[in-house]
Amino acid sequence: MQNAEWQAEIVAVEEAANAAFLNRDFGRLDELFSDELLVNSPINIVNTKSKLLELLNAGIIGHVSSSFKHELIRRDGDLVIVMGSDTVKNSHTEPTLRRRFTNIWRKEDGRWRLYIRHANVVATG
Repeated sequence: MQNAEWQAEIVAVEEAANAAFLNRDFGRLDELFSDELLVNSPINIVNTKSKLLELLNAGIIGHVSSSFKHELIRRDGDLVIVMGSDTVKNSHTEPTLRRRFTNIWRKEDGRWRLYIRHANVVATG
């Protein structure tokens, strides 16, 4: 597969995951998230896929807006590492947060699924 093809696939799944998270589309998130997903989250805990979806369903986590910028996309076999920055609002009344993130996508049964994620809030001031 040409570089441009897999990179376009990764950009597409990143965008799909962002939209599904914003819209609380649990069916789509289930498709995009590996069953072995681990997330080192900005709320300072490590979540599994099931715990992450539970927190999202309960309204403990979630965003009303989100945008991101990819700074690096690198492939190593069936793994792709994506690094960049994003901005999120958790509610209409809270301030916008700036974060750094690393996503690792793994090819599972012919499709890219989010395998590992780390995100942290960038300190202001």
